[in-house]
Amino acid sequence: MTRNAEFSADTASEAHPTAYTVMIPRPTAQVTAAPKRTIEIASAELEDGTQIEIIEDPQDPSITKLAVFNNGEVRTVDRFDVENRLFVPFPRDTNLLRHVRLPRGVGECGTAHSLLHDTVELLTRCLDISDDDLLLLAHFVLSTWFVERLSVAPYVAFFGLPRAGKSTALTALKFLCRRGLLTGDITSAAFYRACDRLTLTLLIDETGTAGERRALFHLLRTGTTREVVALRKNESIKTFGPKVVSWIELPNDAALNSRCIVVPLYETLRTDLLKPTSPEFVHAADDLQKRFLQFRFEKIKSIVPPRVPASSRLHSRTRDLYEALALPMSDDSESCKTLAELLEAQENSYRAPLSGSQSAVLQGLFTFMHLRREGRRPVVRDLTEVINTNLATAGQRFWISPREVGATMTALGFNNRKRGNTGWQIVAGLKEMEHIHALFASYRVQLPPGCSIGDCEFCKRYKIG
Repeated sequence: MTRNAEFSADTASEAHPTAYTVMIPRPTAQVTAAPKRTIEIASAELEDGTQIEIIEDPQDPSITKLAVFNNGEVRTVDRFDVENRLFVPFPRDTNLLRHVRLPRGVGECGTAHSLLHDTVELLTRCLDISDDDLLLLAHFVLSTWFVERLSVAPYVAFFGLPRAGKSTALTALKFLCRRGLLTGDITSAAFYRACDRLTLTLLIDETGTAGERRALFHLLRTGTTREVVALRKNESIKTFGPKVVSWIELPNDAALNSRCIVVPLYETLRTDLLKPTSPEFVHAADDLQKRFLQFRFEKIKSIVPPRVPASSRLHSRTRDLYEALALPMSDDSESCKTLAELLEAQENSYRAPLSGSQSAVLQGLFTFMHLRREGRRPVVRDLTEVINTNLATAGQRFWISPREVGATMTALGFNNRKRGNTGWQIVAGLKEMEHIHALFASYRVQLPPGCSIGDCEFCKRYKIG
């Protein structure tokens, strides 16, 4: 019997009192670790708060790396190993990422206000536009770095004649926005996959898509809201993300225009402007992108949606735009107030005008509100008479039927009506009166002929008359 066998002094049985039981060692079980799952990413937020972002190797533009932020420190790695997952960056040599602008590291960011100021200063060196528009563009650039925290993506619309500088403006923003991609192709499958997987900032040259306007408008409409998807060959693809479009003239699409920062461009006579592709501009943009990335790392976990300043009168879509642009500045109340004022001015300048019938009904409602009536509750037929009287007094050659008045009232949001013995009765309380005054002021409708506003408190509040 060999030495390395294990023995027991216990007897095997009463029949064999001197027998020994030989204990054969069991083979040790070999535990095989589960294979790690390799995941290609552009960014990630892990359970422990670690933030990961794809960057470009500063020494080799053809290579991508990962910047990993945890506990206030950033390190650059080729891959990041956590539990059963291995995160790797999307490779640079694919159609998905080849032309996308990426930061080349991180740098000390400073405050949100300093980032805003330095972005305006850099854009001033290549664009000849107003200070207000420069500031709005700087807010847009900064907001693109927080798109995951937005429910509505902000858009920019440049418009102007040929040689107005639209391509220059698009290129400048490409170097500053998060994952900027300048394109004229909006139909390829690779393009839609890039939108879905990378959450790009798309900069679209409309002149390159003149024959594909239907596809372009579809992309823009589906890309503004996070929950909306585009369907392509049995695939559901999200096209959500910030976008910049250039037009020769603004499209006849009030819904789309209301989602945009609208920036007019004109041919400039300045000879001191930098080209956005010049080494000086590119180097400065690189430094800003590093600071943007560090600012994102530091703020994205704690950032909170801003409130619209109480003094502002922004309508729903402009409020959405404000909340997106103000998010990185939410702890800077003065900058938020200035932003709200700029957007309110934009809203007044580029709001689509009402149709002739809508203006007539709004004028009629306004007149109706200021008439001193006694007795029975007024009905739609009475309002129609007031509207048509106003039209005749103003020399207009069309009139409106009671049915058209009712439909237009509903479109204007004035639908508090009850069916009575004498027709549809108009219920006009304080809420309805304020709504009409707000619309009247927002659309800058002219006072109806002979209408006296007297000492109306709503007219004073909305500065009418």
